Amino acid sequence: MFRSLRSFFYNRAANSGRKHPLYIVPTLDGLKVIALNITLLVIGLVYANNYVLLFNFVLFCLFLGSMFYTHFNLSGVRLESIQIPSFHAGEDSSAILHFSSSNAQGHYFIRPYFKSSLVRLNHFKETFPIRPDETTVVKVSLKGIKRGQDTIKSVYIETLFPFNFFRCFTFFNINQDIFIFPERANLNIHKEVEVTDSRKEDGDDFYLRDYVPGDSLKRVDWKKLAQTNKWYTRQFQAHIPSPIMLILDKTPVEDTLKSISFSIHNLHQQNIKYGLKLGDSVLIAPENSPRHLTQCLRELARYHA
Repeated sequence: MFRSLRSFFYNRAANSGRKHPLYIVPTLDGLKVIALNITLLVIGLVYANNYVLLFNFVLFCLFLGSMFYTHFNLSGVRLESIQIPSFHAGEDSSAILHFSSSNAQGHYFIRPYFKSSLVRLNHFKETFPIRPDETTVVKVSLKGIKRGQDTIKSVYIETLFPFNFFRCFTFFNINQDIFIFPERANLNIHKEVEVTDSRKEDGDDFYLRDYVPGDSLKRVDWKKLAQTNKWYTRQFQAHIPSPIMLILDKTPVEDTLKSISFSIHNLHQQNIKYGLKLGDSVLIAPENSPRHLTQCLRELARYHA
């Protein structure tokens, strides 16, 4: 129930339309302290016990001081940028957040948090210090839950320092897209079709170039010399594998996407051109480049049968 109330406050704060407001609410421990203060006050007044009233006064001052310092500890924090990488489901990665501060005292035990159905924060309660007068880089460990595309609308920043009596939080709107690629599994259940390269000459694995003194006579094209009376050297070229089209067939979609994801990385590492065909909606021509790799993996992430 308490977590539901906290989520309610977070959602109301995100939809308030205000720019980086600070909210502060008592935690469960803070509510216990309030109840204890009321109980001590009643006991002290009923029994006219000055020691109980003195302890009640000290506890109340500590409570108010905690509220002030918790708010002060978060005041001045700014999120400058956030980088959330694309990675595969089932793998670990890190979101990189850059914070700045206008508070000369610094900030302690700050916890960043954002919600997505595709990723999970590995260390949910991990906190970080933010240094004053300089940019602080914070790495938040993530775990890919499932493939897909999602938009992270807000990043929440909160602190419970120093006594966990109050929770002070704010949020920053980012509206950043995130892609989680399918898992990589060597299942080999998808279709692979070789694409014929019409530019290749059948049976020719060499080309002719002008003869250069010092070339081996074994590589001289004597037939061409007799025809043209000009010297040529046969220059052999390395065998270039044919491009491969990766095709999604009628096998279970998720397993097939995992299989294609594995093959994409395998072909990319071997520097073999590859294309992608997912049903009738996605058709990507064969190529091999980092940009092409990202494009194909993103199509796998967002694919819906």
